[in-house]
Amino acid sequence: MRIGYLSTLYHTSHMLRIENVVKAEWRIFGTGVAIINAMERGEIDLAYVGLTPAILGIDRGLDIICIAGGHVEGTAIVGRECGAFPDCLEGKRVGVPSRGSIHDVILRSYLERVDFEVVNYPWAEMIFDDFIDGKLDFACGTPNLAVLTMRYGARLAVDMESVWPWNPNYGIVVRRKYLEDNFESIKDFLIKHEWASNILREVPDHSASLLERYLRGELGRDVVERILRLSPKYCSSLPEEYVRSAISLSREMERLGYISSRLSERDVFDYELVREIHPQPQHYK
Repeated sequence: MRIGYLSTLYHTSHMLRIENVVKAEWRIFGTGVAIINAMERGEIDLAYVGLTPAILGIDRGLDIICIAGGHVEGTAIVGRECGAFPDCLEGKRVGVPSRGSIHDVILRSYLERVDFEVVNYPWAEMIFDDFIDGKLDFACGTPNLAVLTMRYGARLAVDMESVWPWNPNYGIVVRRKYLEDNFESIKDFLIKHEWASNILREVPDHSASLLERYLRGELGRDVVERILRLSPKYCSSLPEEYVRSAISLSREMERLGYISSRLSERDVFDYELVREIHPQPQHYK
């Protein structure tokens, strides 16, 4: 199995790699859009990715499907001077990952209400550097980005639950043909993905210790734990709220001109495996 993943610490990819429980060829990418581009080139089979990049790929004819969830409400908007939101963004420069990322689509949805400059970046880490250097007034991205910028005086401009309720920050996406040919191995992967999601949610202190060793001390354990606790909504299930939020985002993408067709729930989601491995109610909230 060839798996595409991101540097984002609260994805179970890191936990599964640390524990060496999934035998795969792992490949890291800067953004979810880059992951979808790699899937189009046939370079990876399965991916940890936000639902908006997946929707971009599906709209372009890429034969992929979301088979499990991972995390919700993972978009943070931070700044040094935060007044009433979203008015505080007026006239400001806001850094965000690449066009089509879930953070980008959510941020641009606010352009209907206030006028600000959106600056897209190919790697999320570059947003942090420019924010610290004073080239950006606000930053929009993952809990990783939020916690790191908070160490330099930033604070949340708005509660993460209010940015876009139930936004599907990431899910597990796979090529349909690969799913058909490797059903049992993907089922085994999802069982381990759910196990790791539970570890991240229920024992963040233990998870932080594991991830700190994986990072070789690049970030302290306390920083890693703050990242895990900022929005601790980890689960593999695909509840109604997750799906509705994703389809609502697809409508926003259509309005913004990112996609040309109106996608249905069936175009984006396949519930067969996740309902088998996660029959109980969702654990996001």
